Amino acid sequence: MVEEELFEPEEPKSIGLLSNNDILNGSPIPPIDRLKIFSPENFEDFIREWISGYCKSKYTKVRKPAGAGDKGRDVIAYLDNCRNWDNYQCKHYDHPLYPGDIWLEIGKLCYYTFRNSYTLPDKYYFVSPQGVGSSLGDMLDNPEELKLNFIQEWNSKCRDKIIKFEKIELSNEFLKYVEQLNFSIFDFIDPQDLIEQHRQTKYFATRFGGGLQRRIEPKIQIFDKSEYSLRFIEQLLEAYSDHLSESINDVNSLQEHELFFDHFNRSRICFYWAESLSQFSRDNLPPSSNCFENLKDEVYYGVIDICNSQHLSGFDNVKKTTNEATKLTLTGNALLDKAQIQDKIGICHHLANENKLIWVKK
Repeated sequence: MVEEELFEPEEPKSIGLLSNNDILNGSPIPPIDRLKIFSPENFEDFIREWISGYCKSKYTKVRKPAGAGDKGRDVIAYLDNCRNWDNYQCKHYDHPLYPGDIWLEIGKLCYYTFRNSYTLPDKYYFVSPQGVGSSLGDMLDNPEELKLNFIQEWNSKCRDKIIKFEKIELSNEFLKYVEQLNFSIFDFIDPQDLIEQHRQTKYFATRFGGGLQRRIEPKIQIFDKSEYSLRFIEQLLEAYSDHLSESINDVNSLQEHELFFDHFNRSRICFYWAESLSQFSRDNLPPSSNCFENLKDEVYYGVIDICNSQHLSGFDNVKKTTNEATKLTLTGNALLDKAQIQDKIGICHHLANENKLIWVKK
């Protein structure tokens, strides 16, 4: 008997330095693969996000007919006049779409528009995480061939499947209607194109992960007299007046006091840093996230006791409160990775702008 030679198993190749995030979440899943494991409901939500975010200049309203009575319409997108519309038919299958996957959907559209249940859409898009196969792609590129094949497949794919317990014959006036129908309205959207366009919306990070995009440093404009109407500016001038025991009503008067003038400029810069963080949140996160407002609440609860304590002056209050904000360890907010020290100080001035922090106690 020949003795078998045993080998030690080889170690897997190094994958480089591991972060805590790698251990918690494992290797990232590419968006195109994540798309394939969505539930059908999540895939429809993804399409609605794409329409609302990427196509917002084209459409005025997006609607998803509820329940089983959608009559062949998954996601409806209304154009500017709200009379014309496009349909996005979501087919979450484990394979690229074949012609046999779409005949019934086209049949529903033909039947219900023939019955005037709804108007014809301007465009009818098939969307699928696997895209379309070559045979269906070729047919969609040739509308007359698509129509001819659809008519040939009616009896087997559509006749007794559109309405339960009822056979719908493709004949007479209905057949004439289908023959005259413009089949160039039918099209598809490549899933990779969907992902790249969805990446430009505020929904991408929460749908696919990977973090928020890079934040751009805000450009702060020179002081404008219209800013005197802002409550945080008024509060700062009140704080300087309280400390100096003299009335400081405008920035020109403040220039005589270099310490306070420099503090005013830094405070104003921080206010607009926080304002840019608020805009960044609106541009990159879903409206329902409320991340910036939640961050403001965290800062408020972290500094309010300092603000309400006894201070030598309003200026002393501003300094101690904003200094406390820079020390706060904030957790759990999606914006924290993008927040700077300037933002924490700026949020204090946002709270002062809303009279939630008062520097000079009357």
